[in-house]
Amino acid sequence: MKTQLRWGYLALVIVVTMTAWQFSQGNVVYAQAWLAQGLLHTAWVRTQASGQQVKPWPWARTWPLALLSVPRINTEQIILSHASEGISSFALRHTENSVLPGEIGNSVLNVHRDNYFSFLRMLKPGDMIILESLRNGRWYYQISAIYIVYKTDTSLIEPSLNRRLTLISCYPCTIEDDRRYVVVAEEVKRITS
Repeated sequence: MKTQLRWGYLALVIVVTMTAWQFSQGNVVYAQAWLAQGLLHTAWVRTQASGQQVKPWPWARTWPLALLSVPRINTEQIILSHASEGISSFALRHTENSVLPGEIGNSVLNVHRDNYFSFLRMLKPGDMIILESLRNGRWYYQISAIYIVYKTDTSLIEPSLNRRLTLISCYPCTIEDDRRYVVVAEEVKRITS
C-alpha cells in the first residue's frame, strides 16, 4: 500500500512539474517582451532627457529615435535606430536609407511580422498618428492609405518632398510570402516643444 502511494505521489509531482514547465515555456516570450518594452521606454525617456543616444541595455547596438503613438487604439511604439531583426520583434525599426522620423521626406519603418503586425492591422485610413521626434518636436500624421504590394514594388518607399511615414510588414505574416502590408501616413501639423 505504501509503495502504491509513493508511486502515485511521484506521478503527481511529475505531472505538476511538467505542467508548470510547459506553462512557463509559453510565457517566456511574454516576459521577454514585457521586460524589453520597459527597457526601451526607459531608454527613450533617458534619451529625451540627456539628448544622448541611450542604449536600452549595455550590449545593444541600437537606441531610440522617436516615439509613435496612435490615440484611437491607445498604443505607443518606440522607433529604434540600427535595429537588427532580433530586436525589431519588440519595436519599430527605422530603415537606414530613409530620412529620420520627423524630417522632410519619407521615413520608412519596418514592423516585425509576428508581434507588431496586429498593431498595423488595427490601423484604418483617417487614423491620427503622433510622432514625438527627439530633435524635431511633435508631428501629427494622418493615415492616407493602406496597401498590400509585392516586395519588388518599391514605389511606396521612394523619397518624398513631404513629411511621410511608411510602415511596412510582411503579409500575411509568413516568411514564404512575397507581399508586404504598407501603411502610409502624411503630415497634418507640427507642434514644437
